[in-house]
Amino acid sequence: MKEERNDYNEEENIVELVDDDGNTFRFEHLMTFEYKGGWYCALTEIKDAEEADEGEDEGEEVAIYRIEGDEDDERLVQIEDDDELDEVFAEFCAQYEDFEDADEAAELDGADGEDA
Repeated sequence: MKEERNDYNEEENIVELVDDDGNTFRFEHLMTFEYKGGWYCALTEIKDAEEADEGEDEGEEVAIYRIEGDEDDERLVQIEDDDELDEVFAEFCAQYEDFEDADEAAELDGADGEDA
């Protein structure tokens, strides 16, 4: 899927991508991360209720894109190389797990930003 337009709503963490045929897909932004000098973006597609019911047995799918271009003209590009995708996905899993563990640890410690 080629991104022609990136509509990002920071409050909702939603990214809308438009493919070559003009179809719009809505994704939740999971995280942006650096790996081996490149920047990557991990997204999960937001499905409507009917689609979600059909795919109940499937886990959440994560789409990872390479970020290319400069700050004023960033594009999300599909990773075509399977080895690169495997490496980047493994890095995403490690970083996301650390991120989730940190959030859980903060909740357990009561360190949610409030003073005791």
